[in-house]
Amino acid sequence: MTAPQRLTLTPADARRLLVHYHFRPAPLASVIRRLGTIQFDPLAPVGTNPDLVLQARVPGYRQGDWQQAAYGQRWLVDGWDKQASLIQPAEWWAQAPFHRWFACRWQHRGVDVEAPEARALVEQVERHGPSTSLELGDQRADPALRGSWYGPKRSRHLLKALWDSGHLMTHHRVGGRHAYDLPERVLPQGTSVAEASDDEALQRLVARRVQAAGLLRPAADGAVWSLPCPRAERDRIAARAIARGELLELDVDGTAYWTTPEALATLEDAAEPLASPSREVRFLAPLDPLMWDRGGVARLFAFDYVWEVYKPETQRRWGYYVVPVLWGERFVARFDARCQQGILTILAWHWESDITPARLPEGLDEALEPAARAFLDYLGATRLVLPRGLGREARHAWQRAAR
Repeated sequence: MTAPQRLTLTPADARRLLVHYHFRPAPLASVIRRLGTIQFDPLAPVGTNPDLVLQARVPGYRQGDWQQAAYGQRWLVDGWDKQASLIQPAEWWAQAPFHRWFACRWQHRGVDVEAPEARALVEQVERHGPSTSLELGDQRADPALRGSWYGPKRSRHLLKALWDSGHLMTHHRVGGRHAYDLPERVLPQGTSVAEASDDEALQRLVARRVQAAGLLRPAADGAVWSLPCPRAERDRIAARAIARGELLELDVDGTAYWTTPEALATLEDAAEPLASPSREVRFLAPLDPLMWDRGGVARLFAFDYVWEVYKPETQRRWGYYVVPVLWGERFVARFDARCQQGILTILAWHWESDITPARLPEGLDEALEPAARAFLDYLGATRLVLPRGLGREARHAWQRAAR
């Protein structure tokens, strides 16, 4: 079989592809299908990561809407991708390599998901229905587990191992805590759970990672490409997907990227440079799939983004939970904010070095106002506290949005 030809894109075309692929406005269900996976993170100064990912793409999205999509309509289920993620239930079959990998990993740590105590937890869930770790198993602390990430209760470690290995799923959340249930009672009726070959499942996992990002470097760091297989195996699987046409190879200014036919096709829709979303402002999640490959973002957009949430405060340059600001096909700013009791407080706003706050590029303040209004509506915020450093035009845009 002849190897598919590697296509060449300019950096400008690559930026246009990414912006139009990610930010074409669409209903929630359509965006879920487009991305395939959304990374979950519980921190929520201005909504959780799924909230921020979706508000940038779904008109009229409100904070928390993803929970109804996941736990009411079952358009999403909790699973594992590059990290804890929300995935489509129809792709549960592709999780099998992760489930086996986690089962082995837990066993090496002394937790056997096939042990009698683990089976007893599954049987308890079967009898009682969706239950949290506060209601399941032995609630006594194990001194040997004090200081561990999952706490001192052995039952919590067992429940996490059972979840990681696919024996239990998240039925819903109670204050952020998983309510565990059996997969057959969580997955929508008719969802296929038949096991596929490892190659088929891994191919879907690799392709889904690229699908979510839109454009992804094979050389992106390990956190971006966390998979239940070595990188050499990933490359073999990717070559298989490329041969089948599920993935495409691109060369962008001498750097290799992978994309999907669906993402590449959006370039045709982006032929008009002023067409939406090329001139709109969007506030992105720190873990937005566009931001996963920060080295790729730096290459294509000249935007050096670091998420400093886990750094000590004295080591932070930008702030705690910093949100990138995208205007059309360029990043223009980032800001640190929190929303509490209906008050959005922007703690710090940092323009990029080529932006002069006293005189913004033409059209930026006009684009900022509707974006700010939509963001306030998404949060349900009725009051606004602004920092220094915005500049008069941007400050007035936010103030008009809050009226």
